[in-house]
Amino acid sequence: MAEALRTIAVVSKLFSNYFVHEVLQGIEPHLFKGPYEVNYYPTTGRIDIEKDMLKSILYEKRADALIAISTPMDEELLQAYKNSGIPVVFIEESCEGGHTVKVDNVKGSYMAVEYLIKKGRKKIGIITGEFLDNRTSASVIERLIGYRKAIEDYGMALNEKFVKHMIYYSFEEGRQKMKEFLEEKAGLDAVFCAGGDLVAMGAMEELKEAGIKIPDDISVVGYDDIILAPYTKPALTTVKQPLAQLGSEAFELAVKCITREVKIDENRLIILDPKFIIRKSA
Repeated sequence: MAEALRTIAVVSKLFSNYFVHEVLQGIEPHLFKGPYEVNYYPTTGRIDIEKDMLKSILYEKRADALIAISTPMDEELLQAYKNSGIPVVFIEESCEGGHTVKVDNVKGSYMAVEYLIKKGRKKIGIITGEFLDNRTSASVIERLIGYRKAIEDYGMALNEKFVKHMIYYSFEEGRQKMKEFLEEKAGLDAVFCAGGDLVAMGAMEELKEAGIKIPDDISVVGYDDIILAPYTKPALTTVKQPLAQLGSEAFELAVKCITREVKIDENRLIILDPKFIIRKSA
């Protein structure tokens, strides 16, 4: 008799986002190995809609396990999932009592900023994700921690005018935030695009149009190491995340919870290491 098909729900705000796309690349190969299917649930990022969706997955019994990509959950709802025997695995977020798979964002950010400091850069800006009341992404907070820690460790002064926030992690936002830095005459000699390589590419385009040389005048560092990063002009220096491995580890953990190899309340934490990739932009 064929083994019963089990369903894993995957929830994320932006499935078109490169980060999410690469995470899914790590999940999908597992679907050929066993009796599992994946259902995708995109959210708008609005708290009410997101919570209603998470509740419907739970109370309508749509899944045997849930993988939440950059999607937080309050402790009450997480406990309701656990009470129903549905394990939850968070990617890049964490919730007290849940399983988490993430990359060491503090380390990745620190490596990038430390590299720029050692290259003699004195005024290092950062373009990162948005701050939301009680819902700021853990990766945004952790990358800011790494940025600030490196600056403080090397005896440099923190300047909040060097920090820009964005929403969609897009090429266009990278251009816009870089344009703002230039209009404000911030005097930067480096920009760390913690929001991703697409943001860094947008920032580089704005700099080139303004006649500013990269990296002679301003160095640019990205985050993720997307497939296009080596082909930008100049080639993009960036922090490489093992994104497919994130997805793979999360899927395997979800399956182990379904099969009870891992207890639903064991609260496993898997932290993967980033790598710093040096190219020509910094």
